[in-house]
Amino acid sequence: MAFTTKKSLLAKVRAGDEISWRVFYETYRPLIHLVGRDCGLTPGENEELVQLVMCELFQKDILAKYNIDEIPQNITFKYDPAKGRFRYFLKAIIRNQALKLYHKRGNLVNIDTIPEPAVEAKFDSDWDEEWKKHLFTQAMVELKNHVQAVTFSAFEMYALQGRPVKEVADFLNLSVNSVYVAKNRCIATIKEIIEDLEKK
Repeated sequence: MAFTTKKSLLAKVRAGDEISWRVFYETYRPLIHLVGRDCGLTPGENEELVQLVMCELFQKDILAKYNIDEIPQNITFKYDPAKGRFRYFLKAIIRNQALKLYHKRGNLVNIDTIPEPAVEAKFDSDWDEEWKKHLFTQAMVELKNHVQAVTFSAFEMYALQGRPVKEVADFLNLSVNSVYVAKNRCIATIKEIIEDLEKK
């Protein structure tokens, strides 16, 4: 998904800027879905988790009023940085809503029955892994705004798809050295983008 601005969606959220609900939903839905899967939720529960988290974030009356495909562009979400870093804010909401779904199954009597250290360690590990993937996905979107199309293609084909450097160079009409330079430049840019995202 491409953004119309050079700043990433996550950076905008963490900075407290207003963004469209639709863009937020489309960006964070996959992350919530993956975390739910890691938590052992069924596909149906996972879809419910996405909706529960979004409703919590978007102040329940908003999503109740609009079909997700028909949310007006002027409906916005504003994150309050005073509540802490966004990743931890989102993590807490996902965890709490996932626990509610477990309770709904009838598997848990109350939260005190959960072996807290083990559950927290597993959830934290899963969350950290999915968050890294999410940041990388966002960084790849931003990377396209920072480099020329041929540079991005060289990086994608050589570094991500693992194609032979000579094959990539011939296909893109570049020198082998240019492919190496494209790879190094893109890796450095991705690191900068992720570092920037993690600071906010």
